[in-house]
Amino acid sequence: MNIEKEIKGIISEIVGIAEDKIDTKASFQDDYGLDSLRALEILAAVENKFGIVIDPEKLSEMVNVDNVVRIAKEYINV
Repeated sequence: MNIEKEIKGIISEIVGIAEDKIDTKASFQDDYGLDSLRALEILAAVENKFGIVIDPEKLSEMVNVDNVVRIAKEYINV
């Protein structure tokens, strides 16, 4: 399973940008204009996809694809 590809797919759907156009370092808020509701949507979708529960305090760190991947891997590998 390619975790980054799966997460890019989730974010692509939520943001409405093709997977291959998503910059993994781009800010969800500054570059893609996402609000906190969309951030929660990403969190929930990642949790559902991988069957994990991410500490809500981690939400503030989930600002780009790279961070979401890193955080998801922390919980997947537990």
